[in-house]
Amino acid sequence: MKKSFNNPLILIIPGLGDDSISSIKRIEFATNHFKKQKFKVIVYPVYWRDGKEFKSKLLGLLKQIDLLSKTNEIYLLGTSAGASLALNVFLERRNKIQKVVNVCGRLRTGKHKIRSLENMAKTSIAFKQSVQAFEKREKELSKEDKQKILTIRPFFGDDLVPADTVIIGGALNKVVYVPTHVLGIAYSLKFSKLISNFFK
Repeated sequence: MKKSFNNPLILIIPGLGDDSISSIKRIEFATNHFKKQKFKVIVYPVYWRDGKEFKSKLLGLLKQIDLLSKTNEIYLLGTSAGASLALNVFLERRNKIQKVVNVCGRLRTGKHKIRSLENMAKTSIAFKQSVQAFEKREKELSKEDKQKILTIRPFFGDDLVPADTVIIGGALNKVVYVPTHVLGIAYSLKFSKLISNFFK
C-alpha cells in the first residue's frame, strides 16, 4: 500500500555556494512560500568545496532520504550543482521520491570551452564526479521516471550552465524569462509557479 502523509517535504540541494550561511539563508527566504502550500522545506547543504569526493556526498544524502521517507513524501529540488546530485539520488531511490526538479543545473559534460565542466568544477571534485556519474546513468531513466522530472533554465541564456546540459529528453523542460544563472535560480525559486504546480 502506498504511504500517505499530511506534510510532503521538499528537500533542497544547493549549488557550490552552500558553504556560505548567507547563501543558505537566501534559499530559505526564496522558498518560504512553499510552507504556505503545506510543504515542509529542508535545505540540505552538501559542502561541495570541502575536498571530499562525490560518493561520500551521495551516501550522506541517501541516508537522509531513507530516514525522512519514513514519515514524509519526498520531493527533491536541486539548484545549480545540486541538480546532478538530486538526479543521482533519484536513480538510487526512485521508490521513495515523488518528483525531482532541476533548476539551472548541469547534468552532463557537454562540448563547451568557456563553460566547460572542467572550468566550472575547479573548486569541487565532487561536483565534477556528480555530473559524470549522472551522465553515465541517464539512459537508465524510464519513461515513467522522466514524467517525474522537471528542468528549468533561463530563456535569455545562462552564463554558467549551457542549456543542452540541463534538459532531459522526455522530461518536462521549461524556461523562465530572465537572463543569467543567478537570476534564473532566484526567479524560479521565489516567483515562478513552475515548481509548485509540478509538485502538486
